[in-house]
Amino acid sequence: MSVKIKDIMTKDPYVLSPDHTIAEAASLFLQKHVDGAPVVKNGKLIGLIGKTQLYEAISNKTALDCPVDKIMITDVKICHPDDDADILIDTNISRLPVVVDGKILGIVTQSDLIRHFNMEIKDLKNIKMLKEQLDAIFEASYDYLFVTDAEGKVTKVNQAYFRITGIKPEDILGKTMYELVAQGFYDRSCSVEVIETLKPVTFVQKIKTGRTVLVTGNPVFDEDGKLMSVITNGRDITELNELKKAVERVESLSQHYKNELNSLKGLTDCVIASPVMAELMEKITHLAQFDSAVLITGESGVGKEIVAHQIHLQSSRCDKPYIRINCAAIPETLLESELFGYAEGAFTGAKKGGKMGIFELANGGTLLLDEIGELPQSMQAKLLRVIQENEVTRIGGTTTTKIDVRIITSTNRDLNEMVKNNEFRKDLFYRLNVVPIKVPSLRERREEIPALIDHFMEKFNKKYKLDKQFDPRLIDKLITYEWPGNVRELKNVIERAIVTSSDKVIKEIVLEADSLLKYDEDNSFKFGSTDNLREIVQEIEKYYIKTYFEKYGSTRKAAAALGISQSTLCRKAAMYNISLNGQ
Repeated sequence: MSVKIKDIMTKDPYVLSPDHTIAEAASLFLQKHVDGAPVVKNGKLIGLIGKTQLYEAISNKTALDCPVDKIMITDVKICHPDDDADILIDTNISRLPVVVDGKILGIVTQSDLIRHFNMEIKDLKNIKMLKEQLDAIFEASYDYLFVTDAEGKVTKVNQAYFRITGIKPEDILGKTMYELVAQGFYDRSCSVEVIETLKPVTFVQKIKTGRTVLVTGNPVFDEDGKLMSVITNGRDITELNELKKAVERVESLSQHYKNELNSLKGLTDCVIASPVMAELMEKITHLAQFDSAVLITGESGVGKEIVAHQIHLQSSRCDKPYIRINCAAIPETLLESELFGYAEGAFTGAKKGGKMGIFELANGGTLLLDEIGELPQSMQAKLLRVIQENEVTRIGGTTTTKIDVRIITSTNRDLNEMVKNNEFRKDLFYRLNVVPIKVPSLRERREEIPALIDHFMEKFNKKYKLDKQFDPRLIDKLITYEWPGNVRELKNVIERAIVTSSDKVIKEIVLEADSLLKYDEDNSFKFGSTDNLREIVQEIEKYYIKTYFEKYGSTRKAAAALGISQSTLCRKAAMYNISLNGQ
């Protein structure tokens, strides 16, 4: 009795549309454990994409957001539900779409035919013909097929086995899977788990040759329900795992860039209008060509992040990732996982599949470790090891990943003094301080203040669709101001003046965020007129919390300088509507 395609096909298969991306196709293959899918448009079959097309795309460095219709097979061989299943042998194709009037009804594979014959073997009369058909299918399979008896002894493998695993059949035939696992051929055995559970089993298996295989084992029973053998199908997913890592990296980078978008936008505020900054930019242009570690120092708000970004943009790594992480903004308990990532199951609540760390995300590019002086000592030794060995191990992981990252660090603290006080490791300091760069304060380059004012005026006038100007006499006053917050403070002052002034020509300016706290001509601060002691205390608290946070750049340091707890500072900042973001 002939077997029809409709008897063995998988109905309603997973399908892709032509505008699905390569990354989305790879995700479907991984999640649904399939290695091919039809491409359908308006209910009609227009193509087919399998793992071979994905491998070719990876090899050709095709972008992961490329639509699948650019790489799919368009000359697709199809079959009809009433066709004989022998067509799978005759065409020597492992997968055929089942189509009627252009509409796809299912997918049929050689594995489906093997599974059907295993179930129907007792009903067939011509055993010799069946054996020949099975042998032909067995050897024609692109995936490897692996058979053991009820005791786990290997009795048969097909030709694809050696191609996929790199293990010669003669090295395993006649041995039990218990022996082979003990000898390190495999990390675990599908056959053993089927024998022990008497149920189909699917999992990812690691081979001693370094390959990764998705294996599915099915038990075969006799008429009395006794286990006769186990048939295992092995599908090479090494390349798919590489694709999965690539997809994970793209997704992680996308999320990182979303989180850093505001910071990255601020990196455009690069104005050079003084000899000292022109000399600094010339130095940056020169050293950007080399991969030496750079330590950028300077007061808070001088533009250390802009300098770091300029080094990256002028380097040979400019087309690779640029990642910035603020060591002071991330709690110590989370910092290690942010830097190095973690493996699946590393701790309670760990993301399934693990998470890529900042070093892996920045691989090939540049990593800025901002506020490096705030790095806890417990992390300094781990950072030193990564820099020395150029490799990283995820938390809870056992394997290392080689990395190629240019390290740039920045701080407003005196690391030399911290080394003397045993607050910062000397060996790490020497590793980071290969090329030191000091960004001068705004007080040391006052001639840039008019140019910066023009730059920020143009920027915020355009942003808010205004056309305001500063009274020239006011600019003289701004030039003589000490600017403890440097360029960042100047930028905030200009924006505040533009949005709060009702006049086209701005003649007065408030140099502090609180309208009650103004910078007067005699360089003194004056509070608003109030005799209420409680309101006076609140004004003073608000002023010092904001001032110290802007000065030190982190809630932990500001709280320590004020002699209060970090939680108290955060609570009062919230009460006074003081923003702690972007610092």
